[in-house]
Amino acid sequence: MRYTYEAIFTIDEDGDYDVRFPDIKSIFTIGDDFADAVDMAADALELFIVSSNIDGRPLPAATFGNDADGGIIVMISVSPQSAEQVIDERVTTTEAAKRLGVNQSRVRQLIASGALDAIKSGGINLVSSSSIEAVAGSSRKAGRPRKELVAG
Repeated sequence: MRYTYEAIFTIDEDGDYDVRFPDIKSIFTIGDDFADAVDMAADALELFIVSSNIDGRPLPAATFGNDADGGIIVMISVSPQSAEQVIDERVTTTEAAKRLGVNQSRVRQLIASGALDAIKSGGINLVSSSSIEAVAGSSRKAGRPRKELVAG
């Protein structure tokens, strides 16, 4: 399901973009530039919706035509995973590190390389359990591969 809410973007004294949602007072985020602020707003909205569903809290009704209060209004629309999908199939990088027996830095490297499937929600990575199982089941040895010696 897709959810759409108005967000108000204003530029602060440092040149960053502050973002708030008139219908959801608990969401506030900031971005270094406009594109970053839009991404952060979408992440924050998605996390709010998923956590509301997990906690059984009703979502506030979206209103449109709010006063921009000196900023600009942007529609932020997200299609978050269901709470069941997030709970059953995704874990935090901390939990992924525990399952793999590595540190969180290594988990982030595996995400960056594509070995682990992750989505970013509200500024945190949620790693798929199936990709953790695939990496854990691989027969890769720890450490860097050895260089072959050349006979001379």
